[in-house]
Amino acid sequence: MLLCMLFISVVGLLGVYSATYSGQTSTLFFKQLFYVVFGWFIILLLSRFNFRTLLEYAPVVYGLNLFLLVLVPIVGKTVYGAKRWIDLGPVHIQPSEFMKYSLLLLSAYAFSRISSLKSREFFILLLAFLIPSALVLKQPDLGTAITYFFILFSALFFFGLKLRYFIGFFVLLLLLSPLLWHFLKDYQKKRILAVLDPYEDYLGSGYQLIQSVIAIGSGGLFGKGFLKGTQSHLLFLPEKHTDFIFSVIAEEMGFFVSFLLITAFFVMAWKFLSYIPRADIKEEVLFLGVFSTFLIFEVFVNFAMTMGFMPVVGIPLPFVSYGGSSALTFSLMVGTALSIVKELRQKPIRFSND
Repeated sequence: MLLCMLFISVVGLLGVYSATYSGQTSTLFFKQLFYVVFGWFIILLLSRFNFRTLLEYAPVVYGLNLFLLVLVPIVGKTVYGAKRWIDLGPVHIQPSEFMKYSLLLLSAYAFSRISSLKSREFFILLLAFLIPSALVLKQPDLGTAITYFFILFSALFFFGLKLRYFIGFFVLLLLLSPLLWHFLKDYQKKRILAVLDPYEDYLGSGYQLIQSVIAIGSGGLFGKGFLKGTQSHLLFLPEKHTDFIFSVIAEEMGFFVSFLLITAFFVMAWKFLSYIPRADIKEEVLFLGVFSTFLIFEVFVNFAMTMGFMPVVGIPLPFVSYGGSSALTFSLMVGTALSIVKELRQKPIRFSND
């Protein structure tokens, strides 16, 4: 798992270096290098803690994070028309990213104490998801709000909710989609339509998808070479160091490195999932299961977005995209998951008698 993490971190740093390079090394790269190093410190530190001790602080972590989210509309910094960041001098924090970890930890804490989905405890937990989702939607940031509900649905799955309920929910969502369409903002509708036909609005909503697909396709098997990507260095590709960092990596390093990067994410998630049979408490099962599926979800959405299969929703590639809040959030998740693995490695695998 740590080797996969190391490979992902190195490829991410190379991608950010290239994406922000303009004749000299950008300060953004040095910031990202600091985030990665500090993230590794968090991972190694949390992995030494007892998971049950960390879990007891879940309500406190959630409360502090919710307080920061409430502060965003008041003291937040607006970038590209969205107010999502709190300015702390040389760095900016994005509380909506840290809320992903808070909700993940809170889910493991709460679901182990919930006996029924009709109980008062589950209603309180549902409110704990709805409140930050509403705050994030006001920023506006639909993509992050969707990730919150994915965490909730994953937690429900590992809690034991029957598969037919999930199928029923998505069928209902599909039936209500014409109604939900009217609640979307104009730019959100354009992003969805751009997936169907990006050339319909070539210089508008479809531009980013088209340039991203060109960059990925032109990389070939082994890429154009480090710092030689034409789409990124000739400024055709917007947001190349954040949400579309994979396009830069694919263009310069090619299919081979891109495939290894995708494989590293899936191997890491699979290794965490493989420890679930050893778990003997619900909290461990919930955290490992939800974290692993959430990691794959964010990776899948980002890859699909950059390759033109999904609308642009602003979901970063974990440990790869530029951004301290995202890097540190997933470092908190990995460190906490490793604290569980450290304990489970000492236990024999339990097999069902069924």
